[in-house]
Amino acid sequence: MSKELTMNALRIVTLSLAAAMIVGCQSNGDDQLNTEYDRTEVYAEGVPGGAVGETEELTAVVTAVDPVQRTFTLKDELGNSRLFHAPEQMHNFDQLKVGDKVRAIVALERIVYLRNPGETANDGAAGVLATAPLGSKPGMLVADTIEITAVVKAMDTTLRTATLQFADGSKRTIKVRPDVEMKDEYLGREVVLRMTSALAVSVEPQ
Repeated sequence: MSKELTMNALRIVTLSLAAAMIVGCQSNGDDQLNTEYDRTEVYAEGVPGGAVGETEELTAVVTAVDPVQRTFTLKDELGNSRLFHAPEQMHNFDQLKVGDKVRAIVALERIVYLRNPGETANDGAAGVLATAPLGSKPGMLVADTIEITAVVKAMDTTLRTATLQFADGSKRTIKVRPDVEMKDEYLGREVVLRMTSALAVSVEPQ
């Protein structure tokens, strides 16, 4: 099935790099820090499903720190600045200094495939949170995996669409890739969407 099954909400959460890194608020208008974005897509010709990988990287320098308010300002190489509030998960905030370089990477992998009825399902989520050791520079690693399943309820070979029904009873119609043959045997099968996201934040003294 098409990669269009992926949820826009997940992309908004995981690729909003600065917001995912720190629960922050802007003080300088709508300035956004510059990031580098990369995307790869892999699928087998004629086989429903595939994999999409996305990464976004931010590198910026700390230009101000307020230890009382737990806020700090980052400035990228283009001169864009943004004020952030450090969450409780960001340990060792007192080690953050002006001139430190902050590097954050968000990675998102989405895998979609068909599964026969009765095979093991794993709807739900699993995650991990790791922070820097006490006394070291602030840092954080967050990883999360979510698996969602839906059943192929109908197919339209003219429009090349498939209607999926999710566990909560809701339905969604998606486009099918042009190279995939729409076989009757796909009706009743489960479409599995497994999404893994990871966020790594590190601070390097300058």
